[in-house]
Amino acid sequence: MTDTEKDERERLIGLLTTKLQETVDENDRLKALVKLTEGVDDAHSTLRRIYLNEAESSNARIKAAQASINYEKSRLENVPPALELTAKPVEDLATVVHRRRRRQVALEGRLEGDPELKRWIEREDGSYPADDDTAG
Repeated sequence: MTDTEKDERERLIGLLTTKLQETVDENDRLKALVKLTEGVDDAHSTLRRIYLNEAESSNARIKAAQASINYEKSRLENVPPALELTAKPVEDLATVVHRRRRRQVALEGRLEGDPELKRWIEREDGSYPADDDTAG
C-alpha cells in the first residue's frame, strides 16, 4: 500500500467518522424530541412535534405553533364573583337618627345583663325586636 493510498484511506475514515458523529447527534436530538411527546398520539402532540423539529421549514413550524397555542396557553375565562354582594336599600338620615334616638332613650339607665337590652339589638334589616311588640 502506497503513501497516497494510506492518506486517502485516512481521509475517508475521517470523513466517515465525522458523518457518523453527525448521525449520532441527530439521532440523540430526535430521541429527545420524541421523549417530549412520548406515549401521546393526538393532534396537539403532532403539532408540538412539528414545531419543535428544527428540520421542518419555518413556515410549517410557525403554523404548528399557532395551531397549538390555545392548548398550551388557555385563554382567560370569565369567573363568577367570589362574593355575592347585594346592596341594602338606602334609608334617609332622618329615619336613621329617629330610630337610633328611640333606642338610646329606651336603653338609658339599663345595666348590663338586663333582658330589655336584647330587645334593642339591631337586626340586619335595621329593625329592632322591640318594634315587634309595638307593631300590633
